[in-house]
This record gives sequence, structure tokens and C-alpha cells, in this order.
Amino acid sequence: MNHFKTLNFFDINIDKPIIYIIGPTAIGKSELALSLAQHLKTEIISADSYQVYQGMDIGTAKVSKNDRLLVPHHLIDTHLPDQPYNVTDFLRYCNDYLQSNKQVIICGGNGLFLRSFLYRYEFPKAKSDPNIRQSLMHDYDKGLKQSLWDKLHSVDPKTAANIHINNKHQLIRALEIYHITQQPPSSIKLQNATPRNDVTVLGLTCDRNVVTQRIDERVDIMINNGLIDEVKHLLDVGYTSSLPALNCIGYKETIQYLNGSITRDEMIRLIKIHTHQFSKRQMTWFKKIDNVFWNVSSK
Repeated sequence: MNHFKTLNFFDINIDKPIIYIIGPTAIGKSELALSLAQHLKTEIISADSYQVYQGMDIGTAKVSKNDRLLVPHHLIDTHLPDQPYNVTDFLRYCNDYLQSNKQVIICGGNGLFLRSFLYRYEFPKAKSDPNIRQSLMHDYDKGLKQSLWDKLHSVDPKTAANIHINNKHQLIRALEIYHITQQPPSSIKLQNATPRNDVTVLGLTCDRNVVTQRIDERVDIMINNGLIDEVKHLLDVGYTSSLPALNCIGYKETIQYLNGSITRDEMIRLIKIHTHQFSKRQMTWFKKIDNVFWNVSSK
């Protein structure tokens, strides 16, 4: 059962050691996490799949360095853009942290990270098959990524819904697992799922039109703060557009602009549209989670 009503989170009787803050992008999750962490004298783990990457600050709306001085934040700036990072890395870090720390706030809008943490997913450890992997990579590089994603969607719509078509590494790995095990990766995870009972999930949301406005304002701020220069620097130091890290929203469109494929205005328009679409997918995912305290506000 979810609780859809206006709440003051500071008045909730939180008797569990872990707080997980969720909500669509640009809703104010990081600000709430910072306030709660200061109030509870605890630390924050980022549940964002891109804030781990160094040099990707503006486009990922990374928490400021000043805020990180106020409250320790984990899983921010831990990886170079060409180093892989996925849900298993996130879960491993959280589990290691909780071995020596009883209390923590986890904050982020990644639906797969959330569900995997709440249900203690044990991800399949299928060995890699070089022949299968090479064949899948060949198809992807030949421009058949839509066909590959469609294949994954036909056998495992749950996994496909959480993998972007441009995320080459995750898409190929999911299909590789399916070919090796002949089982949808999501069913393998669910077989090992054990729900946690030590987490309070707090959700932020508001009217869809307000979310859209906040997203548009955030994108404009990112552009004014130097997103184009940030992406140009990443390319100048040798990171390529084929990296999963640089295929996230904001970066892939900026790369298209820098390559001359689209205009600056079109780049901004596409970033906003893609972020709106992502925000809707986030809420679809979050509404499937039970026992969330939602703070519904039009402000």
C-alpha cells in the first residue's frame, strides 16, 4: 500500500535504519536527502548510474562540492567515464557500507537500482560466451541495435524497459545471459529475491506540468553553466561517443551538436524531450513499488 498525500517528511516516525529517496528527475531528491542527512547526522549514497563518473558534473546534476563537504556523499566521482559501472557495483558498495554502518540515506532515480536493493537481487553469474558476445557486438556495430533491443523486449520486457537502446554494454550483456541460460535475466533475479524490512522509502512527486517545467528550467541552467564545454572537454581528452557513459541524456545530444549533426536549439529541444520521456518512465517504475510515502505537492 502506498501513501499518496502531502507529508512533512520530518514528521514521519522513521524507525528503520535505511531511508531510500525516490522521485522523477529535477524533483528535489538531492535537496531532501541533504536536509534529512543533516537532521539525522548520517551519510548519503547516490543511486544514480552516471554521477559516479568524473568530469560529468553539469549534465548529471551532481551535488555541489560544498554540499558534499556538509554531508559525506558516496558513489560520486568514483569512476572514469570509460570504466563500467552497473547495478551489481551499486549493490556491492551498499552492502559493504552497511556492514559497518547501521544508518544511511540512499538517493536516486534509477528504478533498477531501487528494486534490486529493496529485494536483495542476486544477479545471474552466467559465464561470458565469447562467440555469442562477438556476434551480438557485430550486429550492434552494424546498426542493428534496434533489432537487438526488440529481441530483448520480446523475451524479457522488464529488463528491456530499464536498458536504453544506446547502452551497448548492458544490452549485449542481457542478451548474452538470455542466450546462455535460456531464461529472461529478470526471472533469474526474481528467483533469488528476498525483500528487505529495514528500509523506509520516501517519494517526491508533483503535478506533471510542474515536473516538465522544472526539467526545462534545469536543462537551461545546465546549458548556461557550461554543459557544451564539459562534453567538449571529455571528447578532447580522448573519451569516445561510443562509451555507455556518454550515451546518457544530455551528453549524447550535445555530442550530436558538436559533431554538426544538429543545431544548438535542436540539441536543447531534444535534451528536454528525452528527459521528459525518462521522467515518465521513472514514475511508471516507482508506482510499482509498495509501501512508499509519497509527498504530492504542486509547489
